[in-house]
Amino acid sequence: MITTFVEVRQTIEVTIDETKFTPQFMADFRGSFFAFYSLKDHVEHLAQLAAREVVHDGSFIEGYGPAKEMGISFAEGGIEMEVQASNEELARLNVEHGGAAA
Repeated sequence: MITTFVEVRQTIEVTIDETKFTPQFMADFRGSFFAFYSLKDHVEHLAQLAAREVVHDGSFIEGYGPAKEMGISFAEGGIEMEVQASNEELARLNVEHGGAAA
């Protein structure tokens, strides 16, 4: 059995129409969802939803409504992964199933 850590870094481009995030919207959102007080809070939340593929362009986003109506859109900016393992663990991970180490 092999257990290791993989660091995944994903970049998501988030576009919002800041005029939709009125004081009333912000208060309503805080009352039902999370204590977000800034646009940064919302952008970070939206980015992690997109990274986890919970939401997509044009989808309905709980707490926000239809993405297009809120001026919300996403674009993939890239993904990087790094296995954090010792040289011995990396050698074991590189072995093809049923094969021998190179």
